Amino acid sequence: MPLFGSSVSRRRLLQLVSSASVAGVLRAETPQAAKPVPSKVLTAPRPAREVRAIWVHPEAHIAADETQGKTQIREMVQRFAKANFNTLFPWTVSGYLAALEHEAYREKHPLARWDALGVLVEEAAREGLDVDMWYSFTDYREADSPEFDPKLGGDPAWMAKRLDELVPDQKLMKLEDKHQQNVCPQHYKARAWMQAQLKSTMARYPKLHGLQIEEPGYGTKGYCVCELCRHVYEQLHGRKLTEVLDSDTAEDFRTLGNSAMIEELRAMFTGTKLQLAANGGHDWRHDRIRGRDWGRWGASGWLSYYIPQVYVPDVATFRSQLQRTLDDIGAECPVYAGMALASTSGNTTAAMLGQQIEAAREMGAPGVALFHGAAFKDEDLAALRAGVFRRPA
Repeated sequence: MPLFGSSVSRRRLLQLVSSASVAGVLRAETPQAAKPVPSKVLTAPRPAREVRAIWVHPEAHIAADETQGKTQIREMVQRFAKANFNTLFPWTVSGYLAALEHEAYREKHPLARWDALGVLVEEAAREGLDVDMWYSFTDYREADSPEFDPKLGGDPAWMAKRLDELVPDQKLMKLEDKHQQNVCPQHYKARAWMQAQLKSTMARYPKLHGLQIEEPGYGTKGYCVCELCRHVYEQLHGRKLTEVLDSDTAEDFRTLGNSAMIEELRAMFTGTKLQLAANGGHDWRHDRIRGRDWGRWGASGWLSYYIPQVYVPDVATFRSQLQRTLDDIGAECPVYAGMALASTSGNTTAAMLGQQIEAAREMGAPGVALFHGAAFKDEDLAALRAGVFRRPA
């Protein structure tokens, strides 16, 4: 699996897969060979100050009532500003963005009635905090998500399909019991739909600092075997995708739509001050199994920063995992160390986070990101402010 190498020509041709003649053109391409690291690649600049960020979930922890909700947002922003954080990552789903303009989605996303995200952006600007909207273009969807709603220009065909949905008795790989719906980014019209929604969002919030993509790929193993993916893969390689989904060739194939989405977002952000970033695991080799090719994007200077989720309860493991990411992409892409007070991986303490922050600084990481806002009690924030965050960045 080469870290470098262009998939652009194939990506362009994927837009035309409905034409039978394209299949012949695609077959004529020679397989990609491993390429040496280019002597010159784009390099994303390091931030002017240490980034101290925290992920937050407004829809999960802010009241739907406008008066109460606005007060909670103001207090939340001031709370983190007082602890010398300088960046917020608010979790935002496409359903919320749709609810800003479509009444039908406001029952599920009542905070959109008074635009909680807009309030957060304004409160953060008042306190001098940057806001990078935290968003997924693949995972965390439901059957009634707007991408699949024809009334909004969506299409149910864009829904990704997992192997066990088509082959219930499959033996290729062990899959998680539960999973959420995903958008399949191999559909260029799905990418265009999401990009239009994001473009409208960036125009709505001119004070946004950037967009951070959550784990840019499929949510679990086993994706994607939707009709488009099956058709194109068989035209390209002469094999049924459902029979070879665990192969290296299939892994390469499922990175195409994700890489295309990142490339297209980069083009959309050209000429703006908006940052384009991502988060995920600490080892791109493992993440790539789910189509998350951030190692190649980061090493090519495509990302403003990348955050590995190094959610571990000790310093030694933290150093080892963070070093893997730094070795892979740190020369071309700023790596902010991600750490968690509480997550599905387990819990730790503010004191341990302080030690990990010090380690990240020693290792040359220009920023840190902490998960997640609601987990931090007043005493946790006080410990950070009295220790590793005692001075503003």
